[in-house]
Amino acid sequence: MVSEPLTTGMHRLEIEGWERALLAPYRLTSLMRHRLDRFLKNIFTQWIRLAFDAPNTWFRGFFLGATMALWRWSHFFLRQLELDVYLMQGKSTIGEGGIRVVYVGDKLRYRYLISRLFVNGEATQDGHWRVPFWQLAGLGEALGSLRADLVIFELPEVVQKVYKGKIDAESPDSLQMIFAFQPGEDEEQIVRRMKSQKEAFRRFRKAGYRIVEGDSARDFNFFYERMHVPYIKRRHGGYADIGSPDVMYQLCKQARLRFVCLPDGTRIAGTLSMMSRKVYHWLFIGILDGDWNHVRNGAAGFMYYQEILSAYREGARLFDGGEAMPFEGDGVFRHKHSWGLEPIENPWHTNHLFFWTPNGSKVARQWLVTYRPIAKVRPAHIC
Repeated sequence: MVSEPLTTGMHRLEIEGWERALLAPYRLTSLMRHRLDRFLKNIFTQWIRLAFDAPNTWFRGFFLGATMALWRWSHFFLRQLELDVYLMQGKSTIGEGGIRVVYVGDKLRYRYLISRLFVNGEATQDGHWRVPFWQLAGLGEALGSLRADLVIFELPEVVQKVYKGKIDAESPDSLQMIFAFQPGEDEEQIVRRMKSQKEAFRRFRKAGYRIVEGDSARDFNFFYERMHVPYIKRRHGGYADIGSPDVMYQLCKQARLRFVCLPDGTRIAGTLSMMSRKVYHWLFIGILDGDWNHVRNGAAGFMYYQEILSAYREGARLFDGGEAMPFEGDGVFRHKHSWGLEPIENPWHTNHLFFWTPNGSKVARQWLVTYRPIAKVRPAHIC
């Protein structure tokens, strides 16, 4: 690991005066652009959900593809004409040494990546620049001269063409995990698809768990404050993204709130789900006070089991198990995959992740081998 930044590489990342003048209006409208991006995201989120849930394959493919394209282009022009470039270093989570990383993108997955690259998510930032998107093709030499072990791009797929032959690994920036039900499949076959969870079956049967219906209005605060928030904080740590209680409450009015109970009636876990057309969406889960003992005793597994079977019994064509990070080495991905859920593209996300080891760094390549970015998944519209 290089102990200090190289000024030559830093100088190459400085933009010319005419470029600063060209970007000035873009920078001055930053707040307005971000607000417009959030506004459009809310609209496109609803459109994408309508398309994703559509039972007709042709309509789903056309509407979903068109909406995703509109969302990606609007996000690109509002957020990605100017890019953040960070140079940082710290102790690697892989091995005993350090790792020097350059990140280029709009920071959606920045916190997650930092938490996985550096011990305790702690890194020293040696430089921060903002560069125009049109300079992307010329950034390669400048980034390489910084002697980074690993360069990460979080950008549209165009990066693959710009750096053709240099990219070592790639993945979507997010995955959607689904359990698709096959025509004629019975409940016994569904359970067999969860065959890797025999130990989980044993644990939750031993615990004597049962599922009870909750009241979406009366029980929401208990679910949100005592279960969902503590669980998300415990599970995801520093990159936890906790949904707004107001937004979640509005969803709750249309959804089904259920609790996992001990034999004595104590509620130890909760789940919020909703059927939309023929897609069963598992929206949110929670564990009482984030107590991981309940997870070890099978409460989380019991929710997977019950929710997948509920989706099947209610006639869903698809169980939507929510989002996962695009790495085979990620704990959430492994857990969902072990219950029979398969990854598809996440239609609500616009970017890809691209990984480049410009100097053939051993520690960077070992990190990629450990986390294993998932390059190819099925398109959302064919599911």
